[in-house]
Amino acid sequence: MDDYVLTRRPALFTHQHMKHSEKPMPTPPNSLAKARLTGADKQNPQRYRNRSEPNSSGQPVGDPHAYMTKTSKDVWRDLAGNLGWLECEDRLALEVASVAIGQIRDLVNANELVPSSLLSAANTAVGKLGATPTDRQKVMIPAKETEYNPFDQFMD
Repeated sequence: MDDYVLTRRPALFTHQHMKHSEKPMPTPPNSLAKARLTGADKQNPQRYRNRSEPNSSGQPVGDPHAYMTKTSKDVWRDLAGNLGWLECEDRLALEVASVAIGQIRDLVNANELVPSSLLSAANTAVGKLGATPTDRQKVMIPAKETEYNPFDQFMD
């Protein structure tokens, strides 16, 4: 029993466990908007030289699809009204969230069990729309340009 010595094992998922031929996964690149906010585009301009981000139309999401249930349409209108940053390009994600939440509400109203997969899908969809406190921090709403008013200087 004396020759038995307890040794401390290294923590799992550290670089110590990797073989020499394996390398850790690289960090995903920052978006161009984040690089501009943090100044990374000035610090390493070569990384962001050929990047561009898609422009949005600025059009509202519009009305829900005709095939959707009444509950899903209500969820659509609720989300579209409360999440003012949603645009026409967000219709697909809004549809997924509306249908999932609508199904959850229908099941709850019928006193039926809600599958965990449906809850997970709804949670993911809501997060993609920026409707959770954590995801809302990632939403960047561009400032509206105001017209020049020469009398603004006297208002302070």
